[in-house]
Amino acid sequence: MDYTIKDSFFDDSEEKSFWTQTQFPSKEIQTELRDNMLIHKERELVKRKVGIMSHYLLLFKDQEVHKWVNLINATMEFIKNSVAGQGIRFLKNKQHFEMYGDVEPWYNYLKKYCIQRGFSQRYSLLKKIGQGNFAEVFKAICKADGQEYAIKCFRKQDLKEEVDKLSIIKETSIMRKLQHESVIKMYEVFEGEEYLYLVLEYLKGGELHKYMKKSPPFSEEKCSKLIYKLLKACQFIHEQGILHRDIKPENIMLRKKDDLEDICLCDFGLADYYTPSGKYLFTRCGTPGYVAPELLQDKIYDYKVDIYSIGILMFILIAGKSPFEGKDYDDVVMRNYYAKVKFEECKLSEHGMTLLHGLMNKNPVKRLSAQEALNHQWFIQDKLAKTCQFKIRRHSNVKRLPHLDGSPIPTNNFLSPKNSFNNLSPQSLTRTDDNTPNSPITPVTPLQNKGKPIRKSIFNLQQL
Repeated sequence: MDYTIKDSFFDDSEEKSFWTQTQFPSKEIQTELRDNMLIHKERELVKRKVGIMSHYLLLFKDQEVHKWVNLINATMEFIKNSVAGQGIRFLKNKQHFEMYGDVEPWYNYLKKYCIQRGFSQRYSLLKKIGQGNFAEVFKAICKADGQEYAIKCFRKQDLKEEVDKLSIIKETSIMRKLQHESVIKMYEVFEGEEYLYLVLEYLKGGELHKYMKKSPPFSEEKCSKLIYKLLKACQFIHEQGILHRDIKPENIMLRKKDDLEDICLCDFGLADYYTPSGKYLFTRCGTPGYVAPELLQDKIYDYKVDIYSIGILMFILIAGKSPFEGKDYDDVVMRNYYAKVKFEECKLSEHGMTLLHGLMNKNPVKRLSAQEALNHQWFIQDKLAKTCQFKIRRHSNVKRLPHLDGSPIPTNNFLSPKNSFNNLSPQSLTRTDDNTPNSPITPVTPLQNKGKPIRKSIFNLQQL
């Protein structure tokens, strides 16, 4: 049956074919699903063995992989044929493939990798719960079962620049890899005529930021439980080769109201895959007042930028104020840039203070990793590891960091604080007044200095 192939936001203009007919990259073929399916061949329906291995669709011939396709961000939709019955159509780069049979298990498995259509048939948007520079967030319910979700909506008209398209592709790629109890879950992605929809876990407890506004400074015991959970989340994402780069109270949420035992790290819009070269889609990003100094200084950085941000959060939880409080925004940036921290303003035990110094060491070579921090005496003395029922591994799976061998951090592209921010475009660095939202969800408060997250692009087309 003839039909019109719709353009997709995720199409790659340089790719013209659907199938790859070179040798499949993996020698061991262990499929999650494999079955005989009806497919079109020269206008006839014939049976062929088809399989799924991770996000690859495999077409077999004589028990060997004949051709294959990477289904990441391919559009997938149910179809019906008067003879063959229900089927699935896959569309990628204006090419398509259809197969018929018992396709429901295939659809349910592949929807975490593919792009779906028909969002409004599946979900109802209830109310807006967040607004950011690049997206709106809505509370929604699934029409089938009434379950609540958070929907992150991107208007395609606002994503005309290639760098914005790559940013969305990277965010969805990263979210698909993150399955951890302290990291927000992404379930599926939809594309409509005007919008892209990311279906996310709905976290009823709200932001840590809002909890902190109404809470006095934390006790060490209360703080240690939250920091421990956050370090576990960071250890996990670092083991996946991912840097978050925007850890702050607005991006940490509670699953239940006032329940600090169940937190989630959220908003991976500025996250990226670690690369030793230091070349990222956005090199300088995050929120001034919450970032590691080497990131502001344009030095090559690694996973430890996230550790520094956790140290800043620990300082705020204990002291009730930012370590980089200043008379104005520029003063905050300067203090953050030079890592000018008055540690004596934090009333901590000896073990607590040594951990804080380890998290906020301005030299990333000497700064603790997530694994090292989790093994710190501050957590052990309270038997936190046991009460949280976490097992701290002796050996981390984090990819080797370039600075752990004690070599100095390259400073070839070192910039002064003033020049560092003067060379950002107005779109990359925005100063706000007191009435302007400071994050995708919440307004400015005394706990956060002025300034939206920044992102400076170097436009590096790397493999996602």
